[in-house]
Amino acid sequence: MISGLAKAVAVAMALATAVPTLVWAQGRAGFIYECDMRTSKSNEFWISSKIGIVLLKDGSVVVSDGVSIHYPGGTAKAAVRENSDSTMRLDWRLEGGLAKSQGREFILLDAEYSATLDKASNQIRVRARLPEYRKRFSGSGTCKIRKK
Repeated sequence: MISGLAKAVAVAMALATAVPTLVWAQGRAGFIYECDMRTSKSNEFWISSKIGIVLLKDGSVVVSDGVSIHYPGGTAKAAVRENSDSTMRLDWRLEGGLAKSQGREFILLDAEYSATLDKASNQIRVRARLPEYRKRFSGSGTCKIRKK
């Protein structure tokens, strides 16, 4: 039997390999926020043009986007810092290390993320930082609410 987290990861992976979308169950199943991010050329690797976030019934959150798919597992578990009627704030971390793709090895850096969703305006802001460096990245976007 597949656990709820395994199902969410499978869904997030499927979304990430096709077109990553922001999936957010807001209080009850069936609500989807599809967010398109605006980023600059200097941010394009660290802030994905689309981000998928799955909020599970047990309150845990899984994130998948165009960045996390390059990391082992393809997703990241996020911590919910706030979930009020007006705002949701999340934090997640991508663990770097040695990776292999198409027969080549390369090093992935650790990356720390935070996201804030304004539920009233459906605006999202995502920030990333690389702990080994002083560089920070950010992007914002607009979310569309869709039904499952």
